[in-house]
Amino acid sequence: MEVFRQYRSFFYMIMSWAVVGAVAGPAALLYIPLCLFVLKSKGQYMELMIGFFFILILSDNRSHYFEFAYNAKEIYISFLALFLFMDRKKFTPFDRLSAAFVPFFIVAFICLTYAPVDNFLNSLEKTVSYILLLIVVPNYVKRAYVDKQADFFRVIIFFGVFILLLSLVLNYILPDITHLEGRYRGVFGNPNGLGVFCLLFLLLFSLIIELKPELFQRREKTLIYALILLSIILCGSRSTLFAILIYFFLSYSYKISPIVGFFVFVLIAGSYGYVSTNIISIATSLGLEKYLRVETLTEASGRFVAWNFAWINIKQNLYIGRGFDYTNYIFQLYSQYLSNMGHQGNAHNSYITLWLDTGLLGLVTFVFAFIRTFVKATRKTRLAMPILYAVIFSTFFESWLTASLNPFTIIVFIILSILTSDVIIRAQDKIAIPVQ
Repeated sequence: MEVFRQYRSFFYMIMSWAVVGAVAGPAALLYIPLCLFVLKSKGQYMELMIGFFFILILSDNRSHYFEFAYNAKEIYISFLALFLFMDRKKFTPFDRLSAAFVPFFIVAFICLTYAPVDNFLNSLEKTVSYILLLIVVPNYVKRAYVDKQADFFRVIIFFGVFILLLSLVLNYILPDITHLEGRYRGVFGNPNGLGVFCLLFLLLFSLIIELKPELFQRREKTLIYALILLSIILCGSRSTLFAILIYFFLSYSYKISPIVGFFVFVLIAGSYGYVSTNIISIATSLGLEKYLRVETLTEASGRFVAWNFAWINIKQNLYIGRGFDYTNYIFQLYSQYLSNMGHQGNAHNSYITLWLDTGLLGLVTFVFAFIRTFVKATRKTRLAMPILYAVIFSTFFESWLTASLNPFTIIVFIILSILTSDVIIRAQDKIAIPVQ
């Protein structure tokens, strides 16, 4: 593990954040900014971004030991934005990924005027943090690549390996921390969260080894894929499993031809209705009824209840929503009613959440910018569309894409930053690995 040896001081530093936060709580809110100034003074922009990633992961954990991370992540992204402004010459020219989302941001700010009074500040905070994330991440990714070149890719991948290994180690030492209602969740807040992380980490890793196939040895690739697969099996996330299958089918098809890939996508989309209707009999015939938890499939784990409730509220504010985080606000307000109906959590769908928060205008402007960015990236790699389809499938069952300060949205923006940056991939250097 050469990466861990080379950057051991940094890994020791971020682990000290977790220790100080767990032991001293609020003291971490002073200690972490001091560390950020040290990293900034040394021009370690890659470490600044990965440290932010680590804090987001801690904030997703439900343990009271890491409650400090909820406040730390807001402070952290503010410092990243401050450093970006202070050192703007080092980031020139600014990455323009966020420019595609400007219409969405305008709509989001308009929606703030309709936010409930007692949720306005929270909604404003969520709106600003989403904008900052889309500005900060692409610029730090570009700077990290300029400074470290391909070494940046190895560090961020082995950081993901570190998180998955840490989860497995804690599973044997402190299994109560890594399980929720009998299901493995690692260091994340819930099993599906670990599943989403594994999916996005696999997409990022696949993109990087397509971009730099010589960067990882065959043994390293095998071990990383095996670690991801083991984590997925242990957490039992159905949507992640299906999203990964979709990705591999489509990535293979798109390498043959974009036309073949498109027809495979149409075939998958067309057969989805049949599969979803007959999923219980299919799972039973394959002997997977226990693993796929077929007893919850007919109820879609309460998602139909959530979607119906969300739609009732959407119709009251069809075109303009009531601000970021309104979905969480309204679902918490009616939590007892929804619980009696067999639902826990939020809307479990990023697009329904976007519609409820920012209205139809917000949904359309976000989805247009999001898909358009991936489509433009097809000029550089045929993996762009398979990655998009896998992300769309995952976000259809979870609302993580509508939140900025979680450990999932940041990975998507890192992927988009790699795909769209001419510093990292030039259009004429299109990745097109032939089928073996």
